[in-house]
Amino acid sequence: MAVDAELFRAALGRLAAGITVLTARDGAGRAHGMTASAVTSLSLEPPMVLVCVGHEASLHDTIVAAEVFGVNVLAADQREIAERFALRGRQAWEKETPASPAGLPLVADALVHLDCRRAAVYPGGDHSIVTGVVEWAHARDGAPLCYFRSAYAGLAG
Repeated sequence: MAVDAELFRAALGRLAAGITVLTARDGAGRAHGMTASAVTSLSLEPPMVLVCVGHEASLHDTIVAAEVFGVNVLAADQREIAERFALRGRQAWEKETPASPAGLPLVADALVHLDCRRAAVYPGGDHSIVTGVVEWAHARDGAPLCYFRSAYAGLAG
């Protein structure tokens, strides 16, 4: 028996998730970012991640087509950045920022920056599952921004 979509959302909403901003360049070379919580490690050898992007997301085609994409893990005090890149029409990068070795914009003060080379794209219901080999990483200490029960949250320390 299939689970009702509302119940499924409520149930999985109790699984705390880290908040990221995915970055990629479109065919014209313009930088874009989108807030995502469906990001996880996939493999240690080689180092890989997977990201899930909804078919209805305005950046779906850009992320799926990008040869390289970035993952920026947000810090607890970066809620405004998460909210900005979650809004349709606000996902283009508005100003020049420092770039990663792959030429992707970096979210300043994020806990983690990753450059990933797209490995494969798989169907996943109403999402595409994009896998990437991590080619560069930078990390710093700090508390992460999380999403829990449809709201941003921090970790209790």
